[in-house]
Order: sequence, then C-alpha cells, then structure tokens
Amino acid sequence: MANRLPVITTSDLPSASPSETQNTASPARGAAMLSSIFKSVRVPEFRFKWQFWAEKGQQQSSGSKDRSATSGAEEYASRPKPLGEVIISVKEFYQHFNNIPTDQLKLRDSIHLFHHGVKPLWEDPRNARGGAWYFRVNKEIAPQLWHEICLLAVGDVLQGAVETKRESFNDDICGITYSVRWNAVQIAVWNRDADNEGGRNALLQTIMDKLSDDLKPKNGSYYYKAHKDHQGFVKPSE
Repeated sequence: MANRLPVITTSDLPSASPSETQNTASPARGAAMLSSIFKSVRVPEFRFKWQFWAEKGQQQSSGSKDRSATSGAEEYASRPKPLGEVIISVKEFYQHFNNIPTDQLKLRDSIHLFHHGVKPLWEDPRNARGGAWYFRVNKEIAPQLWHEICLLAVGDVLQGAVETKRESFNDDICGITYSVRWNAVQIAVWNRDADNEGGRNALLQTIMDKLSDDLKPKNGSYYYKAHKDHQGFVKPSE
C-alpha cells in the first residue's frame, strides 16, 4: 500500500487581520524583487566613475587615412559615442554590461570602458602621453576575457599595478577596449604614462596573474605600444 502524507484539516479559524495579511503577503518577484532589494541595500560605489562608449568601425579609404588633416581629425574624434549614464557601482555596471551585445559587433567595431571624463582617443589630454597593452584573443573566449578585464578595471586591480605618487605626472589606468578584427578580437588596456616601465610590467603581470587559467594570453599574442608611436597619432597642440 502506498505511503500517504498526513493531511491537516482545519475549521472555524478566525480570519486574518489586515496587519497579518500585509505581513504575510508574497514578496515581489523578478524585476520588482531586484528593484526592491537594490532600494533597500546600499550598493558600494566604485573609487572611480566609469562610462561605456561605442565606436562604429569604418574601412579606411584614401581620403580618411590622414588624421592630421582638420576634417580627418574631427571625423575620427566624433566616432566614439557614450553609452548610457555614468557608472558608479557594480549594479550600474551590470545594467550596462549585460545589455551590450558584443556578439553582434561588426568588423572594426569597438566597445570602450573608460574613466568618466576620458574619451577613448589617443589624443585625449589624459591619454596623449600614454599607451596600451594589446591582446589578440580568440573570438570564442573573447567575451569572457573581456568580462574579467572589465571587473579588474572597475575593481581597481589594474589601477593598483600602475599607480604612482609622483608630483609632476602620475600614472593611471585610463580605460579598456574591445575591438573586433578579421579573425580575432583585440582587447587593449590603456594607461596614462607610456614611460612608466615598471608600471607597464606590473600591469601585464597583474593581468596574467588575475585572469582565469584558460584565458591567460599566450606568448606572442600581446604587445605594448605608446599612442604616439601609431602612424595616425596627431600630436596635440601645446
């Protein structure tokens, strides 16, 4: 004979009072529940404010190669477009990150995550004396590596590697970039001072140490380059 669960029967119980009904109501679910949690729990703010940018790739033509020309420089500077609002917490980071379809980016399209107030251009005043580590990444693992690099950036891990305390010129992490190339993705980590050799080396070592083992860049797939050494760099006017 199959076992049966015991059954509890009740009768003549008093109705719940209005206060009891309110206290035992089912909690909000889904988006409403998350909204309620975020309103009641203080989300720690990041040390730095951040902002995502989108940049539509363009095939170079004979008329667009010369960025030193006024029209070329203006066109190039207008390509990056800010995405959403300024990011100050992990909640806001994921509200943006989870809605950026990196898998739908076309050839030469880019997504940037930069300190607020810094535009993802070599010639921006906060970038002009800097450079970047460039990593060539297989498209299959690029989204996960990008995710981890983003967290290392907003979590101040990358900043700690390059930060200096000099009076004249301090190094910083400026931002990071995800760019689609022909058969790979290029992820770049920008710092403010290309001459900070110790900081550059520490930055690379930090990236190697902190990334998941299956995402660590292999020898020959990465290099460092100062922005001023790029052929298209336009030296800012003094």
